Amino acid sequence: MARSGRALVLAALLVSGVWLVTGGRSLWFDELFALHAALRPWGDFVRFVRDHDAHPPAYYLLLRAWTAVFGISELSLRALSVVLAVTTLAILRATVRSRLGEDAAAAAVLALGASPLFLQAATEATRYALLTLLYWAAARDAASAVEGNARFPWRLAVLGTLLLYTHYFGAVLVASLAAFAWWEGGRRGLRTAAAAFSVSGVLFAPWLPVLWHHLSAGRFDPPWRPALPATLPLQVLHVVGFGGRVGGTASYFSASQAPVWVEVALAVPVALVVGTGLRVLWERSPGLARLAACSAGLPAAALLGVSLVRQSMVAYPRYLVFALPFLAVAVGSLSGGLSTRGSRVLAACCGAALVALSVGSLGLWGSNLTEGMGDRRALAAQLRARLQAGDAVLVYPRWESAGLEYYVPELRDRYVALRSEWTDRGLRELREQIRVAANAGRVWVVQGFPIPPVAFEAVYRQLARTHRVAYFGEFDGLRLTLFVRRAAR
Repeated sequence: MARSGRALVLAALLVSGVWLVTGGRSLWFDELFALHAALRPWGDFVRFVRDHDAHPPAYYLLLRAWTAVFGISELSLRALSVVLAVTTLAILRATVRSRLGEDAAAAAVLALGASPLFLQAATEATRYALLTLLYWAAARDAASAVEGNARFPWRLAVLGTLLLYTHYFGAVLVASLAAFAWWEGGRRGLRTAAAAFSVSGVLFAPWLPVLWHHLSAGRFDPPWRPALPATLPLQVLHVVGFGGRVGGTASYFSASQAPVWVEVALAVPVALVVGTGLRVLWERSPGLARLAACSAGLPAAALLGVSLVRQSMVAYPRYLVFALPFLAVAVGSLSGGLSTRGSRVLAACCGAALVALSVGSLGLWGSNLTEGMGDRRALAAQLRARLQAGDAVLVYPRWESAGLEYYVPELRDRYVALRSEWTDRGLRELREQIRVAANAGRVWVVQGFPIPPVAFEAVYRQLARTHRVAYFGEFDGLRLTLFVRRAAR
């Protein structure tokens, strides 16, 4: 077997091994929502996505077909992303092998397969493994189409359509590929991409009313978005470049706890490897270098730019998993592309640092797999063990009911999903729900994030007037509280 083939097998085994070790962890909110959407009745599917989501439906439809065959256990749900990730690795290997050679393909596949961000996206039931696969395949076909391969514009049109139906950010990704086509092929290249993506736009047109509803409802700028960190570019570099979590630099959601000097110091080897890789890639394959620059650089710049203008986190760093195959190509180009001994030694040292950062990041993730995401399985176990007949069960916000239905299905007809709209009307109805629930002698409150102060007052303070807290547990950000009626005096 060729070297790149062995690298592909090793990377696939790594992804599969991480899935086997971590795939049985508690589902987090995005995964539960995806499952809930995927299993909606066909007649209610579009209305549900329109009224309750901020994404197009392609991943839900794919997950629906997958669960019909493989079931809805944690491992089964996440196995779909494993298949998508390994397919991405296989396409990466074939593309780099044909353009840069065997050694570069092996290095690129290992670089991508060892990325903690890629491994996490590859082992969770969300749309980001699908988005990464579609974008990399579309980028490869865009390059081939600009080079004059007549088959690829039609395949590019299909991939562009799937990108648009997978994530609204797909529009930025499609625009980035069009920019590459213009840069690489001039007007002819732009016409080729425009022809393909025009078909994608026409095929996406039926979904435009739903997109408009999502825009007008403010779904793209929810109130719980965090403020813009001053070191956001460094945090993104850490998460995308193998070092997220180490030293508290960043996380899947970019919550850095590290001093600036630590972020800068740990970013140095990442920046050196990626920067040197892009320079060498430009020398070995200018077209591939332009593809990487446009496909990774332009969308990342758009996310950071809009975040800067709005002074809020428009996209969490996990969105940037789409850029990883392009950075892996740059890293792979270093294999056999450095001419001096000094440059090879420097690259080797920085590469060793990247491996250390990757292992450290994976170790920190493995030490608490549900950190910041909520351990709904543990919460459900406590609730099931302590629940008594006649207990009232309240859930806030209402979407936490998806976890309750998954892990405690016997409560499906017993719990009350509390109103969680941050409006005056929603708060009035919430207070009325609490007033009714207070008639029960024992009241359980399952609470996820976020909860504004006014809702906290309406739930906890209002219940405390007639009940006392008899149990409280916290499960990686989720809270379970038991209120018991106070004895009459």
